[in-house]
Amino acid sequence: MKNLQKFFFAAGVMIAATCFLFTSCTKEGPQGPAGPNGIDGTNGKDANSSCLVCHTTDNFATKLAEYKFSKHFYGTTSARNTKFCARCHTSEGFQQILGSGLFFPANDMPAANRIGCETCHAHSGFNFSGDTAAMVLRVNTPVYLNYNNNKVATDFGQINNLCVNCHQTRGATALVYSDTTLNPKVINKSFNQLPYFPFVNTVDNDSVQFLTGRNFSVHDGNQSNLFAGINGYEYNGKTYTRTWKHSEFECVTCHMNTFNPADSTGGHSLRVNKEECTACHGSDKLSLVQAAVSAKIVELRDLLVAKKIFKKTTSGTGSVSYSAEPTHDFNGKLFGTVESNEKYATNVTNNTVSATTGLVVYGIMLKYAKDTDFANRLGRSWKYGEMGAAYNYGYINSELSKGVHNPVYAMELLQNSIDWLNANSGK
Repeated sequence: MKNLQKFFFAAGVMIAATCFLFTSCTKEGPQGPAGPNGIDGTNGKDANSSCLVCHTTDNFATKLAEYKFSKHFYGTTSARNTKFCARCHTSEGFQQILGSGLFFPANDMPAANRIGCETCHAHSGFNFSGDTAAMVLRVNTPVYLNYNNNKVATDFGQINNLCVNCHQTRGATALVYSDTTLNPKVINKSFNQLPYFPFVNTVDNDSVQFLTGRNFSVHDGNQSNLFAGINGYEYNGKTYTRTWKHSEFECVTCHMNTFNPADSTGGHSLRVNKEECTACHGSDKLSLVQAAVSAKIVELRDLLVAKKIFKKTTSGTGSVSYSAEPTHDFNGKLFGTVESNEKYATNVTNNTVSATTGLVVYGIMLKYAKDTDFANRLGRSWKYGEMGAAYNYGYINSELSKGVHNPVYAMELLQNSIDWLNANSGK
């Protein structure tokens, strides 16, 4: 019994001691000396690490003023708010395709806003309020290119990936056509106006029809494909250079270089301040590159006309245009090369304007008539190599900087097209 009493006494002492220790730990001891202040966004000792050194109301106004010189500031017109254009010409269209994975917004956007700060930046204000993902850019992940609805993501590099969502070859545009001469009538049947992407054929001399109503329409935003040295028509047996000495650059290296108030280039204008280019090169090599590429574009264009792949048209005002000459009518009937009474299906633009949205509604109306352009017809299907040359012309000519994003790849595409036409093309 005495042993049991001793046990309970010892246990009680231990419990009391433990309670005392836990109680003592809950009491705050004397405070140690204060450490140095950390760097924050308002009064950091290191100005370069202070967010608000840049993110001030005044600086925001400066950036916005620069941005108003950018072509990105345009938009919100009846044509550019249709679903085929809203992707890159409206803020809502751009944000929708990023989140949906679509190549075009689901619908027209008559009330959309022009491209602005929040289109490309994920925050709702210059002080990053609402930027819950702590991202300055709205997106920087690899891009699923529009090139024939490519299903493989291509990584152009962090900030470049943002730009490439628009600055790329445009994919197929779905349109509708009507044919009221048939019984029953065809009303608003869909077709792809741009069916020739990509060129999957592996034999340059194989045949392919180029139908009336179709086109290449590389559009004027093809900078990314050229920059990466991809998606031109590449001839069998030829080697192509993907990279050159500026391939490691980001888009903003040139397009957001130092702002020049004298001509409103650089900075958030996104227009290249060329003075910084010449400061590095010592001369205006940019113009020299553009002149060389432009000369090669003209050489290829004139050869395409001589081969009856392109047609040269002079308007009443004297302006000259060049376009691919169809080999077949809308329904796939081969055009003849001499005058005849044959009737061919040609397309007449039948665009209308919606009374409710004010936007263009695209459509084609077929008509049947004698061919008045027989003297310019090729009289056979194209070869894939001819189609590739025509495509390469548009690929470089539509890239508004005339090859400067990758002059090595540009010159290879153009020269190889010229060489192939001279060696293989003919009746």
